[in-house]
Amino acid sequence: MSDVIYLRKSRADLELESRSDEDVLARHEAELRRNAARLGRTVTAVYREVVSGDTITARPMMQRLLYEVESGMWDAVHVVETSRLARGDTIDQGVVARAFRYSGTLIITPSKIVDPNNEYDEDYFEFDLFMSRREYKAITRRMQRGRVASAREGKWVANRAPFGYDRVKLEREKGWTLVPNADADIVRDIFAWYTSGGLGVSLIARRLNETGVLSPKGKDWTNCVVREILANPAYAGFVRWGFRPAVKSVENGNVRISTPRRNDYELYPGLHPALVSEEIFNAARDKLANNKSRPGPKQAEMKNPLSGLVYCSRCGRAMVRRPYNNGYPDGLLCPYTSCDTVSSRLSDVEEAVLHSLRLWLSDLDAGKRPEDTAEAAELSQTEKRIAAVQKDLEDLSRQLTRIYDLTEQGVYTSDDFVTRSRENSSRRKAAEELLVSLGEQSRQLRQIIDARENLAPELRHVLDVYPTATPAEKNALLKTVLSRVIYSKTNRDRWGSGSDLHLDLIPRITFAPHR
Repeated sequence: MSDVIYLRKSRADLELESRSDEDVLARHEAELRRNAARLGRTVTAVYREVVSGDTITARPMMQRLLYEVESGMWDAVHVVETSRLARGDTIDQGVVARAFRYSGTLIITPSKIVDPNNEYDEDYFEFDLFMSRREYKAITRRMQRGRVASAREGKWVANRAPFGYDRVKLEREKGWTLVPNADADIVRDIFAWYTSGGLGVSLIARRLNETGVLSPKGKDWTNCVVREILANPAYAGFVRWGFRPAVKSVENGNVRISTPRRNDYELYPGLHPALVSEEIFNAARDKLANNKSRPGPKQAEMKNPLSGLVYCSRCGRAMVRRPYNNGYPDGLLCPYTSCDTVSSRLSDVEEAVLHSLRLWLSDLDAGKRPEDTAEAAELSQTEKRIAAVQKDLEDLSRQLTRIYDLTEQGVYTSDDFVTRSRENSSRRKAAEELLVSLGEQSRQLRQIIDARENLAPELRHVLDVYPTATPAEKNALLKTVLSRVIYSKTNRDRWGSGSDLHLDLIPRITFAPHR
């Protein structure tokens, strides 16, 4: 076994990087590697957390690290300070403390080696996590007060500018504001078409798509995107606060953060110029209130067994059921007029999906021994490569230690040290990236091999129960074995008479699908 480095940026690190070109994580990695070399320890992997998150569930690299710590994969984890491991609530802190304590994994910082099985070190670790949480909450409260004050002053406090504006730093004071950009005229056109041009939301979306104008996300325009623009008071020169506050809840033991819309938000005059007058904005708002979108009733009976499963290969959006009043069978189509994917009968697509599932089951029943499969052979080769890369990393770590020793002895000059350490770092980084990739490949192959035994009975159950199930039950059954179905069709011939309908079935496990 060997050691791993875990790197995560704090809020102070982000502020430092915003004021300079320094890569804080690179500096932290170099510091931890020097410390590891001084202690004679071998580091074979580096995990970098590139996302911010208050909880472990929002930090994928931390989740992976904890899983590997619990399985006893690492002798020690190197961090610049113990608070980098967990700044979440007491539950998260308990999960981290328990993982290190039960596995006996050391926590090594530049100032201290923490042994979770040592009574005094355990108290130190838990107290340090508790104090870091208190500090985090105090910083969060202070930042929130500052954001509220900025909004009241008319500054733009959101991280992204609305469509038609650029977010710019205020001169000679803290904070940000908005300036119109090249898309501002599109926003003005949307308001003009809606308030005085006689166009509704859907016709505006269609007109924009026909002219080739991209939406704020660089995709096709939809009714929802047009409505968002028409309802945003920023275009009338206001700053909105408290419209979509973050609300935490617990689902299945995990913290979930949602941002529901509120009607009791605060509105402040902004420092940025308006794109439309307040009168035009109010006219658009009133018209929207009288022409609300009409979603289907929440308790309506499901009639599409493929709901949420089939996606268009052209635009990536979910395909929807289209009922007809003239007795023609229900269709399955891509609902966006800008997409040229051709629809099919829902029953034809459903039968094609079932046909593929039957072929899967037939292959599984024909049965190969797990050790005779291509995945087993590939797993064996992958594990050999992992062992070779781990040996290379150990050699590179010993080489780095020799570089430090020879520099201290005066054999290497400062220039020699920089050149050789950079070369070592480059080779080590490439090896670490390869090791992470191989590890992920190994896990996927093991998942395939382990899942083969369970897949056949699951498919058999789906195919046995499916004919007598309701559409909702059919949908639930399909989702036990399928992640999604990619739909492709470009000509209008019906299924069975020259149609080019093509489906790619993606199972819930990684498994070679039929097409």
